Amino acid sequence: MGHVIKFSELAKALRTASAEFNRRLCKQCQNNITQQRRWFSTGPKLFGVWEPDGLDEPKFGKYTKIDIKMNGYDYVVLESFSKFMKSVSTTMDLDMKVVAIPPRTSSIKTFFENSTKVKENFSLKRYERKLRFDTILCTKFTIFLDVLRHNLPAGVDFELKSFSKEEEEFRFIPSEEKLSLLARLASLEKEKLERERRKDKF
Repeated sequence: MGHVIKFSELAKALRTASAEFNRRLCKQCQNNITQQRRWFSTGPKLFGVWEPDGLDEPKFGKYTKIDIKMNGYDYVVLESFSKFMKSVSTTMDLDMKVVAIPPRTSSIKTFFENSTKVKENFSLKRYERKLRFDTILCTKFTIFLDVLRHNLPAGVDFELKSFSKEEEEFRFIPSEEKLSLLARLASLEKEKLERERRKDKF
């Protein structure tokens, strides 16, 4: 039978040979071997990742002055969804404002068959909220729209619109005092025109 070498004995012999080899090497050679091992072990941590010259950071376009108009007949659902989208914008680090719009009232009438007599009369309020962005990156805006579409509740519609002066004025409830003064000015202007016409006749 051949001679059997135990693993422990082999490991001991290798350690002894390595120690003897290091003892015979000079100090400079030992430092060179240690430095080379460190280079091979660290890899990109030591040398970094190579990139070609002339690479700049990518520049993404921006959308400006965008409104996402949301409509619905259920106030609770619309308001809850507006708060949800506000939390999404905060998570995505977006500068978004939720703008409340007064409800628009419409009257729905049903008639008796073959008659103009009104059978039933319904008054419906359509509530509206706007998600307003002054500026937003196009890359983030597509993601935001995907989140909005996938979570849009039943009965809520949305559309993209730009800023509108008419809709902006509709937000504010008119002052009764201001309306009465405007009506008074209009009547005074009308009286003035009437007096001028009478003078022209004579």
